Amino acid sequence: MYNRWFSVAVILLWLSTMSWLVITKVVPPLLIGDPPSYRTILDARRGGPPVGWSMDINGKEMGWALCEITALPQGLTEVHSQVHFDELPLEQMAPDWLRVALKLTNQSSRLEMDAESWLVVDALGQLSRIESLVRLDSIGNLIRLDGEIEGNQLKWEVKSGNFIYKDEAYLASDALVGDSLAPQTHLPGLRAGQTWTVPAYSPFRPPNNPIEILQATVEPLKSMSYNGRVEDVWLVEYRSDPGSGIGHHGAPRERLWVRRDGTVLRQQVRLFDATITFTRLPRDQAVKLGNRVERNRAKHDRF
Repeated sequence: MYNRWFSVAVILLWLSTMSWLVITKVVPPLLIGDPPSYRTILDARRGGPPVGWSMDINGKEMGWALCEITALPQGLTEVHSQVHFDELPLEQMAPDWLRVALKLTNQSSRLEMDAESWLVVDALGQLSRIESLVRLDSIGNLIRLDGEIEGNQLKWEVKSGNFIYKDEAYLASDALVGDSLAPQTHLPGLRAGQTWTVPAYSPFRPPNNPIEILQATVEPLKSMSYNGRVEDVWLVEYRSDPGSGIGHHGAPRERLWVRRDGTVLRQQVRLFDATITFTRLPRDQAVKLGNRVERNRAKHDRF
C-alpha cells in the first residue's frame, strides 16, 4: 500500500514538473513566434520604392536618409542605405580620435558627411557581405569597412588613409547584422516579449572592435502620433548585450517604433552625446528624395 501511494506521489510530482517546463519554456516561443530575419524583411520590402527619412540630431533637423534594395545576379539582394548629414556636429557625435584628426588637418568643426552601408544577402536569406563607408565633403573617403562572411566567421578590414586593420569574429548564421547609422525599414512578425541579438557595426567604433552585440526586446503595443494619425506600434529597444558587461541596464542604445504590419515609422539612435532621430517620410516625399539623390549620383559619375 505504501509503495503504491509513493509511486502515485512520484508520478504527480513528475507531471507537475513537466507541466511547469512546458508552460514556461516550450509554450512561450510557440506563441511569440520567431524574430525577424533577412528573408522576412526582404519579402516585406521587395518591389517597393526607396524608403526616405527625415533626420534630426538632438531635436534639430540635420539631414536625411534613403534606403533601397536592388536585385543582383545569382539570386543575391543588395540593401543600400545612405545617411546624409548637412552639418556634422563633431563635439556631439564623433569619437575623440576623429575630432583630433580633423583638427590636425584644419577641418571645420561642422562638415557635410555621408555614411553609406551595403548588405548583400544570398538566395537562402543569409548575409554574405557587408560594407560601410564614411565620406566627408572636404576630404573624401574617411573610413571604410569591408566584411565577408565565410561559414560562421566574419572577416573584416578597416581602412582609413594609409591605416589598414584586419580581423575576424564568430557570427551566428541567423544573425541580423545592422549598421548603427542606418535606419531599419521593416521588422515584420513582431510580438511582445520577443528577444534576439543584433551584431551592430559602426565605422566610428575602434578599428579593432567595429562590432557591438546588442539585445533587442519587443515591448507591448502602445500608441504614437505619425503623419497626422494615431498608430498602434511595437516599441523595440536595443541595449548592450548582458554578456558584454557594458551598461545593459542603462538607457537603450536604439529605439524603433514599428507599426503592426512591420513598417518602422521612427528610429532613434544614441551615438556618443547625440540622439539621432529618423522619421519615415510619406511615400511621395520618399520618391522625390530618391529621384534627387539619383540625379546627384549621376552628376558625380560624369566627373
